[in-house]
Amino acid sequence: MQVDSSQEGEVAARMQAVEEMKDSVRRAEEAVLQKQADMARAQKLPLYNLVSRMPGPRSFAVRIFMLSFIGTQLPMFILLLYVVMNVELNSEILTTVSIVLITALLGSASTVIALIAYAEPVNAISKAVQNFAYSDHEPDLPDTYNDEIGQLMANTQGALKKLHSMLHNMHELSIRDELTGLYNRRFFSEQAEMLLIRAMRYEEPLTLIFIDIDEFKTVNDRFSHQVGDHALRQIANLLTETARGSDLTARLGGDEFVIVLPNTPIVKGHQICERLRNLMEGYDWSSLLPGATITCSIGMAEAQNYDTIEKLMDRADANLFRAKKGGRNQIQA
Repeated sequence: MQVDSSQEGEVAARMQAVEEMKDSVRRAEEAVLQKQADMARAQKLPLYNLVSRMPGPRSFAVRIFMLSFIGTQLPMFILLLYVVMNVELNSEILTTVSIVLITALLGSASTVIALIAYAEPVNAISKAVQNFAYSDHEPDLPDTYNDEIGQLMANTQGALKKLHSMLHNMHELSIRDELTGLYNRRFFSEQAEMLLIRAMRYEEPLTLIFIDIDEFKTVNDRFSHQVGDHALRQIANLLTETARGSDLTARLGGDEFVIVLPNTPIVKGHQICERLRNLMEGYDWSSLLPGATITCSIGMAEAQNYDTIEKLMDRADANLFRAKKGGRNQIQA
């Protein structure tokens, strides 16, 4: 049976219309379910839900004050107004009315003070959660009160501190090399690019060094991979000991490491590399690697105008190749 192109187009249009109708029905069902979920949550706090839906100021404390005033003070003021308008006034009645009026005003004032005292910790909790959500500020709520609001502040403080610690630990895990604790390759790529951009902007020197451990495969083959892992951790410690606080030190993978030296010309960087090379060669490896030692080869490159981190790393890598080709345990720049 032959089907012409116009029939095919009509079938396709109808199928598209059916799919759009299905999407509309699905969105409507999702909206209904969301509405039901909102209503179910609202039923858990019926009085709060009632007060929050009342017309008036946005502040919940002000709404409570309005309810308190309408429920307790307003009838009294109406009664006083009725007395003043319908009873012959004398000094005794005026004194009584004045005392009642002053008492009502004092009651209103005490209600306002109580609501302000209630609102203070609630506002502090709201601000702490907001600052944590948008600025990652660790909360500093008081946790020495024993009433319900005090327990709420203490629980909020404890929960946010725990969450802050968990997020910090997760962030550290995401940027650190699991074996050595140095920064990993991904984090290094992000930060090195930023350091290079800063160096270009402020016309500051920047040096990058590649470090490769000489014949490290023989360590794994001779002493086992577990011993090799211990050796890599100690190498990372030596790198950290040599690097300055402003330097960016990372493990690229295997036995390859890299350090970015901000605000450092290549001559100064060469001195740092020589100190690292001597430190690694002179370290007592006998307890970990009996009868063996560890040395490293280093390639250096200094940033130039209009450089990229890829070009800088390529030049340092080429110099590292020269160092290994030239006999290892040396520095090439």
